[in-house]
Amino acid sequence: MPRSSSPRHLPPTALRELVAGLPKTVLHLHIEGSLEPELAFELAERNGIELGSKGFPYSTLEQLRAAYRFADLGAFLDVYYAVAGVLRTEQDFCDLARAYASRLRADAVRWAEVFFDPQTHTSRGIPFAAVVRGLVRGFAEARDEGIHVALIACILRDAPVGTPADLDEADPEEGFASMERATAWATLGQLLRYHQTQTADDDARTMLMGLGLDSYEKPYPPELFTEVYRHARAAGLRTTAHAGEEGPPAYVWTALRELGVSRIDHGVRSTDDPALMAFLAEPHDDPEIVAAYGEPHRIPLTVCPRSNYMLKVFPDPRQSNLLTLLDRGVLASIHSDDPAYFGGYASANYQAVIEWLDPSWTQLRQLARNGVESAWAGPADKAPLLEEIDRYLAPYLDDAG
Repeated sequence: MPRSSSPRHLPPTALRELVAGLPKTVLHLHIEGSLEPELAFELAERNGIELGSKGFPYSTLEQLRAAYRFADLGAFLDVYYAVAGVLRTEQDFCDLARAYASRLRADAVRWAEVFFDPQTHTSRGIPFAAVVRGLVRGFAEARDEGIHVALIACILRDAPVGTPADLDEADPEEGFASMERATAWATLGQLLRYHQTQTADDDARTMLMGLGLDSYEKPYPPELFTEVYRHARAAGLRTTAHAGEEGPPAYVWTALRELGVSRIDHGVRSTDDPALMAFLAEPHDDPEIVAAYGEPHRIPLTVCPRSNYMLKVFPDPRQSNLLTLLDRGVLASIHSDDPAYFGGYASANYQAVIEWLDPSWTQLRQLARNGVESAWAGPADKAPLLEEIDRYLAPYLDDAG
């Protein structure tokens, strides 16, 4: 193999091959954000959606492709939700998951914890159970091949919170008449009731493992969902939340202290608060942390470099603070967020980090290992993956001296 002082100095073909074969984890991926224009257009036609209509304002595939290029978070989410509207049936969700599973194989992903946004679909009358059944079916072949795939249901922070009374009225086999009815509490109720109906060895029961929080970060601080999260944790769900992307470090603190999450999605604004950085760099032995990781553990940040650049979190990609987080001892790792919109899946994000930030071989190995360490699993499950990464990169590290 070619000698190089850092991954970026490999010949282009060798670098692409290195990145493609590097064993990876996916912990920050919205399945709706993997909906490529071609599949979206196919589903729109299959479901009889009027092309160029108010709900789907794209008359041609070329127009839809152009819509995937946007200027900011608001414009992105407008397109994201319009395109997600083509997902209508269990088979649609199966096809979506199956398409993304092919990306997992191509990117040498060994472990994936995948987000989905129930309210985006249940608010249109689609049953929660249909969404989950479709995703489970779509990922079945990948799971049979040995790729670990789990599902995390994300609450939309700009949707109504509702009240605890919504828990008992939520039927996972039914959808809602509107977003006003598809509240955070009702969504949690659907998740828990669906989970309870599955047998212990059912794929859906083992896959549906967590609760997340996403969509517009401002002006929806995490504390709006404190009681929802408290109930979710009491029910045994793992919890994470988007915080500190467009929102301030205070949102990260609140997600940790009020929501009790064991992982933070994005979190790049944490570098603005030295006390928060110190907190993230230390292991914690809270019951939720130990339950999620099997031991005292640092709280991970799932960073999405291409997303941060495309949404102007860092207008110049070389401004990314990923390596700063790494050097300060924070458990930061590389993820793809909404890859159909942000120009790249897992391997493309690693490639971008190498080209933009020029990490050393040791830093690249640490980033890959951090992805494993950030997964909701115990040390015994992680050990083989960590060993595989070390074996894969050992020749490059030895060659670099």
